[in-house]
Amino acid sequence: MSRQSGVTDNQGSNSHGEDHPLGRCGSSSAARGAESPGGSRRLGRTSAHVVSFSPFRCRMWDLHDRIESHITEESCKAEIESFSRHGQLVPVLGRPLRGDPDYDVELVFGARRLFVARHLNRPLLVEIREMTDKEAITAMDIENRHRSDISPYERGLSFVRWLRAGYFDSQEEIARSLRMSPAQVSRLLKIARLPSVIVDTFRNPSEIREAWALEIMNALDDPARRAQTLQRARALAKLNPRSRPEVIVRKLLAVPRQREVRPRVRDDVVRQDGKTPLFRIRYLERSVAFVVPADKISTDAVRAIRAAIVDALQAQAARANCAGAASEFRMQAAVSS
Repeated sequence: MSRQSGVTDNQGSNSHGEDHPLGRCGSSSAARGAESPGGSRRLGRTSAHVVSFSPFRCRMWDLHDRIESHITEESCKAEIESFSRHGQLVPVLGRPLRGDPDYDVELVFGARRLFVARHLNRPLLVEIREMTDKEAITAMDIENRHRSDISPYERGLSFVRWLRAGYFDSQEEIARSLRMSPAQVSRLLKIARLPSVIVDTFRNPSEIREAWALEIMNALDDPARRAQTLQRARALAKLNPRSRPEVIVRKLLAVPRQREVRPRVRDDVVRQDGKTPLFRIRYLERSVAFVVPADKISTDAVRAIRAAIVDALQAQAARANCAGAASEFRMQAAVSS
């Protein structure tokens, strides 16, 4: 697909479109809103024009909130079909670039629509506004709150970039500026710490729900669970096709069954006259051991002990057999009566 340059006519504009310094400005149904007396759409203190551009003359803002590696023909399948049938229904938001020989517009949001327009080689409707970076951040966040396909993980990554770039001094300032609770900002920043090996287990970050992400982070923050959780993630990431999101989360968070550890019982020490130890009776998990010091027992004594144990076990078995026979006799008698 070859790169096109320049600005094209707005396909949805009517005959009353006005000239814009960057190209043609129209009032298409997709972009129609409250208009000022002068004809341009008003948004807050800044005027906005909807202009049709070649998508190859547009680039995304560095702080946009999409993970570009996940914007593919497959992930944008629904948007491509809609764009092909109905055209672009909602403009993207951008601001003019000056002095850039390759691009005319920097898009604040609309990465998926830009991909689709380039894929189909169609003009892109852009709402052009003059904005500072902070105004762009606010506009992008407002857009995100109305979209279900922006994941908590992507929003958290945006917050991290804003803090690193110095647009906000603290997460509390982010909360005040975006009118969010500090707890919510804190949760999204925590989710942004998800390692790539965890994110890669999902088909797309949009599949990662906030509650799931927080549970996974709790597992990773637990030293006893971190290594096993990451090991499971590496195995799940190799699956093709990927499992359903709920299956992935269940496998990542599965707690291994631990073998029951029985409390250790002390040896029973058998003493002569209650004083001098003779031998020990040691109770193990599935057996009982008689421990006698080798220097205190002769071969004849071993034979005698063995015979005594055999007699005791045989007598016990005989009593058990008698008890079973008696029980069976009583049952037969009850049936016959």
